[in-house]
Amino acid sequence: MIDNRGQSLIEVVVAVGVMSLLMVALLTTVTLAVKNSRLAKDRVQAVSLANEGVELMRAYRDYDYDEFFSVARIDQYDLPYSWVVEDGLSSDCVVTEYVIRDSFRRCVGITSVDASSVDVEVTVDWQEGSRVHQVLQSTRLTQWER
Repeated sequence: MIDNRGQSLIEVVVAVGVMSLLMVALLTTVTLAVKNSRLAKDRVQAVSLANEGVELMRAYRDYDYDEFFSVARIDQYDLPYSWVVEDGLSSDCVVTEYVIRDSFRRCVGITSVDASSVDVEVTVDWQEGSRVHQVLQSTRLTQWER
């Protein structure tokens, strides 16, 4: 009669190997889920900042359309978080590395379409690791009477 009271070394090594593979798979899944969650959070914040930029341009148009239309060239302007209508548009996004809300950078591009229309394009970008992500919102604003 054979006595089978313990486990052999091979059984133990196989069990430890299987457990190690399961732990690595679990950690990889959790790491990927956290990374995707952070990216989704950043994207939602960037979309919110881009929408806010479009609304600021709409307010700027309503504040003084003639001044707004006069800056409507093929240019890009820095749009800081604390920007208000009275401050106007001043900085060139290519030169200025203005960062808002942690690591986000917001730019507005204004292009004159015709005598009463202006295309507005707000870009928000941020960097995560070595990758740069970008969100773009655009609209056409026209002169309208109240």
